[in-house]
Amino acid sequence: MDVNLLRAFVETADAGSLSRAAGHLGFSQPSLSGQIHRLEEQLGAVLFERHGRGVNMTAAGRTLYPRARKLLDELRSTQEAVRREGATRGGVLQVGAIPTVAPYVLPGALRRFQAHHATTRVELREDYSAVLARLLLDGTLDVVIAALPYAFDHLDTEVLGTDALVVAVPASHPAARAGRITLEQLHDAPAVTLDPAHCLGEQVAGFCSSRQVHPSVVCRSVQLATVLELVGADVGVSIVPAMAATRHNTPQCAYVPLVDHPLQRDIVAVWRRGTVPRVEARAFVDAVRDVVRGW
Repeated sequence: MDVNLLRAFVETADAGSLSRAAGHLGFSQPSLSGQIHRLEEQLGAVLFERHGRGVNMTAAGRTLYPRARKLLDELRSTQEAVRREGATRGGVLQVGAIPTVAPYVLPGALRRFQAHHATTRVELREDYSAVLARLLLDGTLDVVIAALPYAFDHLDTEVLGTDALVVAVPASHPAARAGRITLEQLHDAPAVTLDPAHCLGEQVAGFCSSRQVHPSVVCRSVQLATVLELVGADVGVSIVPAMAATRHNTPQCAYVPLVDHPLQRDIVAVWRRGTVPRVEARAFVDAVRDVVRGW
């Protein structure tokens, strides 16, 4: 039986919704539906009943669930044991990080880590939170460096520090001269945003929506560097991490706080629940904490 199909089944059962499960796994909903259908064909049984609000397990699904969960847990434990055995000889540390954190934190953390763990090779994976969470649950990654408020279901998070969010404006914008910007100035303003697939893009969109601020989005990008370049080209404004603003400090952009609305995100290490992190993984996370708190 294909372990990926079992994982799709368990995630769907836990989420109670194909759309939520697809988001957690980093799949499209049709792709996840296809995996569930293949598993049902293999077993000769219907596993879920669909309804308006999501899905419920059938009797067959409830029978499969604890067995599937046990198999996945045993597979994860086996992968962990093999990885730990390799770690006694230096080994490889598998680290994931989201794109809005990786370029600003990982280089410094790697230098700190390698100064004391020269025999451990660090392999990095940069991707969206949903994809990294799935790889961590699979046992493919040892630890993920990400940001809240993304919901890392079935995983443990450890806060390493905070990163302020600021508003990037063109140097010619009135807010650049004032050194601050108001919600009113953001309303209907041309905006350059990150795609909502980024947890930061989702966080910013949620903040604006909750305060009835509706900027006129003129560009959505998957790259934070593109967002900042377009702001500097006077295309629009954007809410961005302070760590990115510090690194992308050019005469074309200014970075100002939002009056009366301090914004920030928590930078976190994400672990598999119920496991003891490798010594090397803990050391790498400590190095990340030092970098984050040094901003």
